[in-house]
Amino acid sequence: MRVNRLPRTARVALACVLALCLGLAAAQPPAPASKTYYVGSVTSETGAPEPALLDLSLWDGGFAFARLQLPRRQEVLYGSGTLSDATALRLVFRRAEPGEDSWWAAELARSAAAGESEAVANEKVGVLTAARDYDWDGEGRTIVGTLRLATGEPLGVSLARLASAARWTFEQGRVYSTTELPRFHGRAELTSFLEESTLPAQRSFARSGLELEEEGALGWGWWREERVEITGAAGPYLSLLSTVDDYTGGAHPNEYHASYLLSAADGGVVELALTDVFAGQGWLEELSRLVLDDLARQEAMWVTTGEVAALGLEDLEVFTLDAAGLTFHFSPYLMGPYVQGTFRVTLPYEAIGHLAVAGGPLGAFAHGAWPEATR
Repeated sequence: MRVNRLPRTARVALACVLALCLGLAAAQPPAPASKTYYVGSVTSETGAPEPALLDLSLWDGGFAFARLQLPRRQEVLYGSGTLSDATALRLVFRRAEPGEDSWWAAELARSAAAGESEAVANEKVGVLTAARDYDWDGEGRTIVGTLRLATGEPLGVSLARLASAARWTFEQGRVYSTTELPRFHGRAELTSFLEESTLPAQRSFARSGLELEEEGALGWGWWREERVEITGAAGPYLSLLSTVDDYTGGAHPNEYHASYLLSAADGGVVELALTDVFAGQGWLEELSRLVLDDLARQEAMWVTTGEVAALGLEDLEVFTLDAAGLTFHFSPYLMGPYVQGTFRVTLPYEAIGHLAVAGGPLGAFAHGAWPEATR
């Protein structure tokens, strides 16, 4: 299990600063110019190929930030560096420390994009030097190169594009509503599923803002941004996390999370729930205990005060899977006051494998099954 790396007091202070920045559009660092998801392999000089997943964000000016997953090693690495001449990619990777989840890594990326110094400089574990293909008809389809670990071990890297982020935006005056989704290359059924699941809410939000504007009751502003990101892939399964930031008046914006666990086999898409991941007697009670113990270590106020003493299916409905384990995401207000922000609890697979459905998604992720997109 993971606990937050920063002391709770520091995270509270950072949450306040971030909330203020969210309310001031001019203070926000620029969004990435592009985000691309890749799947493929890494190969040692003596071993068999292992599956690998990389999501790569690029900013104007050449700054690059990436998350590399090595499922067989149960490792998640974060890297920053440059893309030169649209082809030469160099990234320095650092291992995620306990509690240094994707939220913290994203803040480092945003800080770097805004020209600020990194708040954390973990010991580097590897350097990737690679060529990203550049073609007028399909830029960024492949990445081929070498990941040289700090131990000196070179790993050959061969990756192919799985999906690219695309953005749907409505903007008029102080009304703004946007959704960023991965568009899957060669997998139209996945793209259609996500568009049908998210775009109606984006359009409905914009319509509500325009109605308020017509009535002269819009206030300071009306904005919403949803980002759906791929967190992991194993076998036929894809795990995705949705984060919605919105402002509809009041003292601060709000943040909400949702998740999708999809089985995408034989050209179809089936959405799975937590009850498709776990089975048997007492699994929910055991998960509740593990998660609450971790939340207590993170000083989640509703847990430490006893207001939340057990977790049900609704409390645990937002979850993602990646190389490091199963992560539960709790939006602000669910486990503590707004100022405490989002809580996340990651359970390593060895701690929960005995609760899993046989032959189900948890086993596929725990054993580093090859994503079907690579076959």
